[in-house]
Amino acid sequence: MFWLWSNASWKSAFWWGWLSGTVYFGLMLNWVPNSLGDYIGAWTILALILLASWQGLAFAATAIVVSFIRRRGFGFGALCVFAAPAAWFTIEFARTRGGMGVPFASLGLVAAHVPWLLPMAAYAGVYGVGAIVALINGALTGIVWGTARGRTAGCAAIVVIALLVTAGDISRAHVVQPATRWKVAIAQGDISQRVKWSPSIFAHTIQVYSDLTHQAAKSGARIVVWPETVVTAYPLQEPWLLHDLEAIAMSSRVWLVAGTVDKLSPRGYRNAVIDITPKGTLADVYEKHLLVPFAEFLPFDGVLRKLPLLNQASDFFPGPGPHLLPADAVPFGVLICYESGFSSYARQTANAGAQALIIVTDDAWWGDTSGPYQHLDMAVIDAVETGRWVVRGAATGVSAVIDPHGSIVSSLPLDRQGLLVAKIGGPIDTPYVRFGALWLVLLSLVMLGVGLGRGRARTVGWRSARGPA
Repeated sequence: MFWLWSNASWKSAFWWGWLSGTVYFGLMLNWVPNSLGDYIGAWTILALILLASWQGLAFAATAIVVSFIRRRGFGFGALCVFAAPAAWFTIEFARTRGGMGVPFASLGLVAAHVPWLLPMAAYAGVYGVGAIVALINGALTGIVWGTARGRTAGCAAIVVIALLVTAGDISRAHVVQPATRWKVAIAQGDISQRVKWSPSIFAHTIQVYSDLTHQAAKSGARIVVWPETVVTAYPLQEPWLLHDLEAIAMSSRVWLVAGTVDKLSPRGYRNAVIDITPKGTLADVYEKHLLVPFAEFLPFDGVLRKLPLLNQASDFFPGPGPHLLPADAVPFGVLICYESGFSSYARQTANAGAQALIIVTDDAWWGDTSGPYQHLDMAVIDAVETGRWVVRGAATGVSAVIDPHGSIVSSLPLDRQGLLVAKIGGPIDTPYVRFGALWLVLLSLVMLGVGLGRGRARTVGWRSARGPA
């Protein structure tokens, strides 16, 4: 794509970029029809096309920048080897952040399946890994299609990347994890999304999770996690329900960390996690801060809610931000579902004092598509970039306990009811938690400025026969 975009006018680059991006996101976000099918029926394919087309604009924007870099005076030369990946990184960084950001399908998530690349997430998070992958592609483009200087720069970039990754891998391999100390359990009730919210199934759901909690206590677990919105009523507003949950924690003598809903008003809610002590008292509450656009809140509500299909959109309100829940003397940071995809929010939670992370999610929306596995990849990256153990409770799977090096030490597969018990330990230090990725953004902007500001000059190499651009 770098070669194609650099070899096209900015208008052609836009359309090629948008087309390739739309196809890419259409494939990667194939779970959208499954998650929306019960709500908008046959319109689900249109929803996927619209989402993929919207996200495809990120590719289109990158393509335009790459085209302009080439047209500022050189073929795929030395500067383009670095400036084109910088364009990719900068635009993807913007695409995956903010209230309308979509963290899925980020280039850096590939590291969850590439063992030699995964440790690099500890240095600059998923952003840094994505930058490495983009730079490798820029280097290869320079080597295959570039000018003489482009080939030299590409070879140099590959060598430097190899050295840096090797040094990073060796360095992280020598970081010793603290000994495991706390025994945790995840209850995976596997209650179908199609019946989960039915009042007739509520008592059965609580009984299933109560039984799993007592089993966890017998196995020695001190902390038991119930996934996102397992408690489909309102314990913070209904004293009898909170009393029942407190009784489960007290009879089991465990810390109970359970996903539920906080009802603020007849139409206003918060996605919440409650923390109940072994003595049967409510210790604290975490409320989801980063909400899913169109699923939990409606952007431009005053306008869009007047449209068909959107007038029934959920009306959730965001919580205040990172907030720790104590459990067995451990300050846990909590990420609810979508929040686990935002690298910067995981970092904020770690910097707030979290010694380990609890992720609660309900991935049943995605069925048996690639969605649950993409979401699990995000948790793997969260563990490495923050240096924290991750306890990931998913209502229908995949539940997992992940160590700070990104290894899944125990898991429960999709569509299986069961209990996962494992020991976790304290955190390890990572450069990403300390310094973030702002330095990488600034470096990319410098490279973009140099690439776009380069004066026009006659090119040499494979493009010279084409004459002036």
